[in-house]
Amino acid sequence: MWTPDDLDIRIIRALASPGSFQWDVRISTAQVAAGLHVDEETVRNRLKGMNDARFLRGWQLVLNPVLLGREAAIVELRVDDLESKPEVISQLILLEGVTVIGDFYGKELAVTTLYENAATLERQIRLFASLCGCRTPVSWRLGFPPCELTPTRTDWRIMQVLRRDGRARLSDVARRLRLSTRTVKRRLTLLVDGNAFSLDPILDVGKVGGVRCRFWVTSEASRKRAVDKAILSGIPRIISTHTAPQEYSLFFAHLSNASEVREILNWMKKVEGVREVRVTFGVEIIHVQEWLEGEIEKRLTRESDRTSP
Repeated sequence: MWTPDDLDIRIIRALASPGSFQWDVRISTAQVAAGLHVDEETVRNRLKGMNDARFLRGWQLVLNPVLLGREAAIVELRVDDLESKPEVISQLILLEGVTVIGDFYGKELAVTTLYENAATLERQIRLFASLCGCRTPVSWRLGFPPCELTPTRTDWRIMQVLRRDGRARLSDVARRLRLSTRTVKRRLTLLVDGNAFSLDPILDVGKVGGVRCRFWVTSEASRKRAVDKAILSGIPRIISTHTAPQEYSLFFAHLSNASEVREILNWMKKVEGVREVRVTFGVEIIHVQEWLEGEIEKRLTRESDRTSP
């Protein structure tokens, strides 16, 4: 079975999460190659190989929740009965605000949800916990940069097209929307500069060898930036990261086997400033489309009504 090597993982990270989020969805293969000190043809061939192996299924456009008047949080849950897990996931997918579900080995689940205020988040957590039979859910708020944009109807149309193909060619987007490529490029530049969205790779870990895992690291506040930097430079097989929150950092890695996971876990615990490290093993990352697409449709309709005679 084909297994991605260090360079494959480093290419994905350069495109998706060089530090925390990749806001520049138009980053070129030439830029990636220069940053990794390889030639551009190598990057293209590696991306093609990962696509052919069905490991890299595409690129998900992740909207900044500020655009929707919301904030984001991860809710950590445990299902009461392991056999009920598929049914629980099918119910969570249908709920308002749910955008991503992380399915981990055993009874663990992690739900990313967008919420309007603290009271809304509390209601969502209670509902998630009730569905799972989880008595002690834990929630963590996600940090996103400010976004002061007021998207136009054209902007929402562009984001709607890019939602499931974040690296689509501008000419294809323009053709589909019956706009000029110049217009699409101009609007996209404004959205990128305004932190409107980021990129997330859609990976099928069941198609390849190795182990997908998530490291949750809490560290001393004064040392957090140094800890994040040490982990990013010390582990070449990190796929993506989320280091914006002050309280913790998340590192998603694709490692060779459980022995390597244990070795890295022990190393992380010894990094100066680290207080605690937890690891979970991934089964699947489920990108939930329905609710977000409904929210985009609402804004398209609102903007259309506003401009109607």
